[in-house]
Amino acid sequence: MKLILENWKKYLKEISLGEPTKSIEYTAFVLEDNSELLKYVPEGWKAFAHHMTLLPPTEMKRRLPSRWLDYDGCLNVTGIARNDQVIAVRVDTSDLPIPMKIPGLPHITIATNPETGGKAPMSNDFVEEDFEPLENGPIKVCGKVEEVLR
Repeated sequence: MKLILENWKKYLKEISLGEPTKSIEYTAFVLEDNSELLKYVPEGWKAFAHHMTLLPPTEMKRRLPSRWLDYDGCLNVTGIARNDQVIAVRVDTSDLPIPMKIPGLPHITIATNPETGGKAPMSNDFVEEDFEPLENGPIKVCGKVEEVLR
């Protein structure tokens, strides 16, 4: 019975995400302007600050329902975490009406350090305690939810 319930929950979760797809790499809140975030990129690091992943490639078995793809708005960046390989900012997603299916906390990868082998997915390893408040308070980032094609 337990196995039936687990499989039923998994089935309901999958069908709630819409139609199957193979052409979408990931679904993200894509930023309109990243200039405020690029100020945190140290010299010699590779800049990203492009999007906040909502559904990673491993979860892109189905498309999001169209009602979620209509989201266009702003979110607040509340903190920053850094180590010698990656820098990320924490995003408050309380205003985002879309389920997050990423490992770790909602964040935007700002930059990676190629010299130390930094990779963007390493930002998924940050925990809440790693994020420090931003010096001048929260930053508003605006954008829209998009399915990024392969």
